[in-house]
Amino acid sequence: MLIFNKCPFYRDSESLGRGRGLGHCDLGGEAICEGDIQFCDRSDDLRKQLSEKKKKEDNNREGNQKEKPFNYKVLVVDDQEPMRKLIVTLLSQQGHQCITASNGVEALNKMIQNRCDAVITDIVMPEKDGITLTKELLSMYPMLPILVMTAHSKEYSTESALMAGARDFIGKPFSIDEFILRFNKMMRDHAIFSQMEAKKNEMVLHLEKKS
Repeated sequence: MLIFNKCPFYRDSESLGRGRGLGHCDLGGEAICEGDIQFCDRSDDLRKQLSEKKKKEDNNREGNQKEKPFNYKVLVVDDQEPMRKLIVTLLSQQGHQCITASNGVEALNKMIQNRCDAVITDIVMPEKDGITLTKELLSMYPMLPILVMTAHSKEYSTESALMAGARDFIGKPFSIDEFILRFNKMMRDHAIFSQMEAKKNEMVLHLEKKS
């Protein structure tokens, strides 16, 4: 059963600059159907082309859905309000939801209440610094992706943040492109790692059942 009344492969003679006369069929030369599918004399070819066209559109739609990024809930921790607002704006524009905290103590409470998917934290903060916060968060949520940032890059190196368990480190000031790039990479790596862990656990469980 054909779906369309108007044939997508038909072009009338006027649009081709020929004046009034026979139209053109992209499936093969001149056409007298005037674009009405029910009068098509190449119905088999038409069905095949429409089927392939629909299949291609479905594949493109499926591909776009796969490429669509996940929307994450992100905990943003910084004692400077302008920096918190900047990061919230950048992440919100990417479709993510943000929760903010002004220090490490508040961040721990917010994390327990909301259970976020990722954390972005400054290092130098009152009450509890970002390195200590990172260690405590990872003791509670070992797979939690954390991006550490600081303007004191000479005092706090990338190595110190990574040794604490952070997934990445970015120095202030940073460009918008660099920040988005690092955050997206961290979340892609986290997704891949989570999938690998899930498969590994599934294999272990399967082996245990067999034994």
